[in-house]
Amino acid sequence: MVRGFLSFLVDAIVSQECLVCGRGIGPFHVVGGAGPRLDPGLRMSEFLAADLRLEVGAGISVSARVLCPDCWLRLERAPCAGRLERPGAPVTSVPLVAPFFTNDELLALVRFFKFSGGRAAAPPLGWWMARALRDHLEHALARGALDPVLIPVPLHPAREKSRGYNQASLLAWEVAERLGLDVDCRILKRTRNTKCQSMLDSSERSENVKGAFAIVGAHLVNGKNIVLVDDLVTTGETVGAAIAALEQALPSSVAVLSAGRVRD
Repeated sequence: MVRGFLSFLVDAIVSQECLVCGRGIGPFHVVGGAGPRLDPGLRMSEFLAADLRLEVGAGISVSARVLCPDCWLRLERAPCAGRLERPGAPVTSVPLVAPFFTNDELLALVRFFKFSGGRAAAPPLGWWMARALRDHLEHALARGALDPVLIPVPLHPAREKSRGYNQASLLAWEVAERLGLDVDCRILKRTRNTKCQSMLDSSERSENVKGAFAIVGAHLVNGKNIVLVDDLVTTGETVGAAIAALEQALPSSVAVLSAGRVRD
């Protein structure tokens, strides 16, 4: 009771502004339970009605609303999974699951998440990612890709210490909690402190992450269905390098889950 009141008090005191448009964010209201007039597949009504919160310690939580409803509606939904093409690799194409295509609003949200201590972005992004993965797994039933293990793309320890967290791990745990899946952060490690991919052109990105990942405990991967989790997939070089490391342990299947992806 007391902790719930403290959470309410924190919400009332802390001013929340939309990361994109700067407008104040009040409580989300879903009029008549119908929500915005959208394709039902967007689930926007359900999302706006969800009480997405971030635990800050001592049982106190704060609202995880980071965009206003109008800016959430500007995110461009990816209606189905894409494919990550890997020419010359043992498996030349793997599913790429993401709730959104990358646009300006999503980039602003991810930059806040990665570079401004924006942990509050994890619950809403995880909410959308969980539903995208659930839809993908429902369509994958015939192929037996059930109950996957979620593996976040690791940061180098030095970068994770500087940032304070690994954003891919936070997303993986949000998804796992909603779908009842397992997360294993031990399996994949980053062996080199690579440059930030967003600062490089496409020709430099592949070399930057080549051989940057290694497997710890191949038996934890062998024969398993793996979902590799990251924030955004742009050129696919980072997740491609991580998959190359995972393939050495002979998983049954590999898919990639991210908050956003570029159009095919």
